[in-house]
Amino acid sequence: MSLQRGRLIWAMCIFGGIFLVIYFPADDHFFRMVIDLLVLMATGFLFLEMHTWTQASARVPVPFTAPPDVPPSVPLAWDGRHRPPPTGPAHLSRAGAAAPVTAHITTVPRFGAGSKAQRFPWLLPLRPAAAPGVAADQAHLGDLAVRAASIVGPGHRCQEPAVARQDAYRMTRDAAGDHLLLAVADGVSSSAHAELGAAVAAGTAVNHLRRRLDEPDGAARLSAAELFEETATAMLREAERRGLEVSDVCAVLFVAVIPTRPTAPTGERTMWAAWLGDASLWRLDEDRWRYAAGDRKGTTAGYDSNAVTHTLPADPHAVRETTLTLRPGDVVSLVSDGVGDGLASIEELNAYLADRWQLPLPVASYLNDVGFDAERFLDDRTAVTVWVDPDARSRPPDHATAPAGERLGGQDGWPR
Repeated sequence: MSLQRGRLIWAMCIFGGIFLVIYFPADDHFFRMVIDLLVLMATGFLFLEMHTWTQASARVPVPFTAPPDVPPSVPLAWDGRHRPPPTGPAHLSRAGAAAPVTAHITTVPRFGAGSKAQRFPWLLPLRPAAAPGVAADQAHLGDLAVRAASIVGPGHRCQEPAVARQDAYRMTRDAAGDHLLLAVADGVSSSAHAELGAAVAAGTAVNHLRRRLDEPDGAARLSAAELFEETATAMLREAERRGLEVSDVCAVLFVAVIPTRPTAPTGERTMWAAWLGDASLWRLDEDRWRYAAGDRKGTTAGYDSNAVTHTLPADPHAVRETTLTLRPGDVVSLVSDGVGDGLASIEELNAYLADRWQLPLPVASYLNDVGFDAERFLDDRTAVTVWVDPDARSRPPDHATAPAGERLGGQDGWPR
């Protein structure tokens, strides 16, 4: 029993005795004197208890507050199952050592009821995986800031037989540092070695772009047909080398080339993109993400997350390409369908990521966002987000007063 608790109990007992005497008075003067002493003792005990409590309160440390540049990790809509950060003293282990302040961050953003698979532990694939279950990166090139993350989905990691992460991304630069090169590939789940197909597709694509851009005037001679034909050939050769069927290594692919500096006096630059399949490109428009490029999926009674018309290496001829104009302050995100389907069909997720990704954030926080939890979203998730001159988002742009239609569509290359 602690000293403070003992004092409190003694005070309660003495006051109880006093109440008894009040109800059953005695005429003896000596007994009255004893009662008076007890009252004084009880008063002293109470004073000591209040003094001790005041000192303990004064020793409580100031609650931890994250630095201004670190965004909060609490989900957009708290559903009662996410424990907020501790605001009192640091948690102590049995040995008395203080635990890290970040020990409370144990969950990813959850939307709706979440998926049951998300609550189960990760399992290991039957065969050794060429890629880890999680990959993340960040970089700064020219006036571009980049964050990338890829994470195996709950449907692949939490049930037997567990499979490897079937998404892959690559990001690199040309030799001169004039262009950022991006690729996101998503292996088709029905393929026995989908992770291999995705890795070969993404790696071959950025290597092709690097060679082309290192040539004189290479940016003006980019060819989606040539790139995807070479990628398909590399996937076929790798399958043959390993004794696999073509259907074992199917994947979809999205590639992009972004100049690292403005190419026009207005601060604009032209982004080149090419794709085949349901990976997609999204643009941040104020308070939401809007679809910008990629194959739209058919929707009948809801969003069909499994509709894939063309894949590599079978259909390189189905590739499509476009150019998009980027201005200072623009934010674009190249995503696999594990993220793109969520942006298209979960309004709360779209708004949450629009708020969180206004400016570059720590790569660990970015990874945690990509691993969001939502019901029926069990696929792998990959996102590569690029901030164009992010400092411009904190100052009024020159075109801020332009009509909305001119800013979002028409001559600037973005779909209306």
